[in-house]
Amino acid sequence: MKNRKAFSLSLEQRVLWVRADGVWNERTANDYVQEFRQLVQPILTEPWAVVLDIRHWQLSTAQVFSVLKDNTRWCFEHNLHHVETIYADNAVVMWQFVKATEVSNRPANLISQLATNETAARSVLQAAGFLTD
Repeated sequence: MKNRKAFSLSLEQRVLWVRADGVWNERTANDYVQEFRQLVQPILTEPWAVVLDIRHWQLSTAQVFSVLKDNTRWCFEHNLHHVETIYADNAVVMWQFVKATEVSNRPANLISQLATNETAARSVLQAAGFLTD
């Protein structure tokens, strides 16, 4: 029996919407990065944003950290300017998220903030010009 996919990705204008679900292993993280990078290819020439919904992400193996950190570095090198994180009400998952995205090449102009839900994230990204009505 095949498990439900551990993530979903959708591109809307200059915003990649990410939903992380369940427990990830190294293979899941690699599949995620491959799909992620393929999906954002059309928008890399200009500033773009990502919404990371981690409300249903669960504790994952330590091997995912290096894969996700590498993707974070890649994003910063390819015009990611804004991150909205729809956060989990779980201190351990939030710690895991920080460990998986903490890199040294964070751009000085990067906006990274927490959102309570999709509507809040959408409003901020509309005001910032990444989404139009």
